Amino acid sequence: MSNFSNSPAVSRRLVVASRLVLLVVATGAAVAAVAVAVHEQREVADVVYVCPMHPDVSGFGPGTCPICHMALEAKMPGSRPVDATAIDNLRKHGVIERVRKRSLLFDSREMRAPASVGEDGIVTALYYDDQIAALESAATFSPSDAPQVAIPVRRTADAPVRWDRSTSQVRFRLQAARSPALEPGRAGWLEAPRRTRDVLTVPAAALLQSPEGPYVLVPAHGDGFEKRPIEIGETFVKDGFAVVLSGLRVHEPVVSRASFFLDADRRLGMATQGGEP
Repeated sequence: MSNFSNSPAVSRRLVVASRLVLLVVATGAAVAAVAVAVHEQREVADVVYVCPMHPDVSGFGPGTCPICHMALEAKMPGSRPVDATAIDNLRKHGVIERVRKRSLLFDSREMRAPASVGEDGIVTALYYDDQIAALESAATFSPSDAPQVAIPVRRTADAPVRWDRSTSQVRFRLQAARSPALEPGRAGWLEAPRRTRDVLTVPAAALLQSPEGPYVLVPAHGDGFEKRPIEIGETFVKDGFAVVLSGLRVHEPVVSRASFFLDADRRLGMATQGGEP
């Protein structure tokens, strides 16, 4: 029996069989690797980039929408499809508007601010933060009880002092050689030369308020809307827009109508899911 198991013919057959087993294992591994690579390539090929607001705009790579300039979002296979009907309804009813740049032309309110005279003879005026950037050094102060009088003043080198989230106090000194004495506490209006200024604006109806400050609703990634805190300057109620200091970019979409009701629905949904509104 020992002679049979050690014969040259049996040894050769065992070597050949072992090599066949190794070849089969190696071939299986190669096939598996190819299958994984093909699957990964197929997944990559299936990724489509779609505009959140214009589902008909799509591509096979990152980019921007030629209509609204929003970044295209990747949609993986099996992901939740964009609700095109809901988006069409939003566009049809004018719920969504774009953040835009405006040139504020000469306006009787534009560079006019309430002011009062302090104990040190300094006139302190309350201006919106977006107005301060356009203020000239020279201005005039008109007391409330003598609006026809325009007393020359000049802005001091003091930095503006924040009053609230959108306004700051600016100090002006009476030009003594040309100005009558003014008793402390006298109130009036301070008016600087009018200037055209370019500002970023959002529809006034889009503004929502919270203890932390103003915010707007913007389309979320996928469905629904999300809260976007912003800083605002002057609000032109008659013209229906507010100046935006930070938090938004030009062309970004915001909810401009029914924002209160859409925000209530958003907050209710987050409360149900245990999230922060």
